[in-house]
Amino acid sequence: MLLFVQLLLKSRPNRFEKIDAEHGPIYSDSILSAKLELAFQNNSQPMFSQFFLDWNETIQANTEAFVGQNDTIKAVFDSYRAFFIPLDLLKIGNWERGNELNVNSKYVAVQNKIIFSITTADNFDDFSKTREIYYIDSISNFRPPLSMNDGKVLYLTPEYKKSLNYFLGVKIIESKEPYKMNRGLPLDEVEKRYNRIRPFIPILYGHWGGHWHIETHPLVYSIIFNKDLNLARFDFRVGYQGGEAILKKENNVWVIKRSEVTWIE
Repeated sequence: MLLFVQLLLKSRPNRFEKIDAEHGPIYSDSILSAKLELAFQNNSQPMFSQFFLDWNETIQANTEAFVGQNDTIKAVFDSYRAFFIPLDLLKIGNWERGNELNVNSKYVAVQNKIIFSITTADNFDDFSKTREIYYIDSISNFRPPLSMNDGKVLYLTPEYKKSLNYFLGVKIIESKEPYKMNRGLPLDEVEKRYNRIRPFIPILYGHWGGHWHIETHPLVYSIIFNKDLNLARFDFRVGYQGGEAILKKENNVWVIKRSEVTWIE
């Protein structure tokens, strides 16, 4: 199912991409990278702490006016808020690492973009019959107000994602070499850098190498709604596994009706 969703997203252009224009980068990715590097070279825990505190305080949630601008956008935000429970992952599946994936970090980092679509069907239990009538929309600078402690939430932006990838290195190499853009780092160097970041956010190295999962899981690949906007199907990832969840709007509240593991890398 994940492969089909990925192919669908590549083959169908967005009908629109809704962007919250209120977000403007406070710092460039090069400045953020320099801040991380300075903290690392000085072996300074307070400097790392300040980096993440500044992030938490400067990148704020979308306004309620943006969230509630129409029924479709509101359904995206409300259903996501019901589903995104990164500190209790066992509520959305039986994962190989249980609840261990995101523990012992001060913050969670929320993905910057959400992709969604709507069918003309009342129900999509038989996905194969309705998939041809999907269109793809998205929201960038997606920063949902969350009920979890505000002090734990970081909203990922392209600048922060680039700086963290550069700090950690996008690939692991076996021997030391000069740093370069899109650099590889020796394994012992990567471990040192990862160990400085992990107390703050639960970053995960990609299963096949060459990239990092900066977003805190569950990472939502897509949300598909029925035409009445009271049923939603989530395709998502947790660690090196993925799943599918069905949510239903009952008494104006989104409820997880079913969520299970459907694939593993």
